[in-house]
Amino acid sequence: MFVMVALLVALTFILALVIDALVRRYKKKSVDTKTDLSTVVNPAISFPMGYFLTPGHLWFNLHSSGKLLMGIDDMIRRTIGKLNNISLKKQGEKVKKGELLAVLNKGDKEIRLHSPIDGIIERANNELEKSPNKFLKNPYKNGWFYLISPDDLSENLKNFVVADKAKTWWSQELKRLREFIQAHIPQEELAGSTLLDGGFPLDDITQYFDEKTLKEFEASFLQDQSLETQREN
Repeated sequence: MFVMVALLVALTFILALVIDALVRRYKKKSVDTKTDLSTVVNPAISFPMGYFLTPGHLWFNLHSSGKLLMGIDDMIRRTIGKLNNISLKKQGEKVKKGELLAVLNKGDKEIRLHSPIDGIIERANNELEKSPNKFLKNPYKNGWFYLISPDDLSENLKNFVVADKAKTWWSQELKRLREFIQAHIPQEELAGSTLLDGGFPLDDITQYFDEKTLKEFEASFLQDQSLETQREN
């Protein structure tokens, strides 16, 4: 009888330890999950951790060689949607800050990207000209536009944002984009469409833009503020 009682007590103690371990593991998993999610600015889009972002929504990935791989960020990629073709500069061409960098054709509309840096194009992703919607799958990998050798790396990078500063800016831009859409597109045109959680609009929103709205969109989101300052001066 004593042996059975002792065995029951031992089993109860072991069961308590197992339950306690499972509870601790669950709590730790919950904490870890919350920690991971804290790095996500908006679950509807892909935020490029560790990349430099420009006010004109271009991203730059710094190589150890000092060269910069460049593309457009996911917010603009989702907003623009499918394209008919992309016109790129050629390898070896010189680019100046503020100059036309690429033209994205969507039907009879043109969306223009301007360079935020001075440099030389080491490589152009010619696959985008053959398959212009390749960048839709992943704008930070196969969807890169250029590999650029900047004239002055430190001078260029100081005008970009990265890490926590980039996340804060990104959140502000999402809010600003939502406000732009609500101000420029009649609600009846968006009937049946939804704004995603966190304020990101439906994909391919530029299909609703007329020429005037598209130009305003370019000026508001696809050009560095420094360019606007240069025009004013």
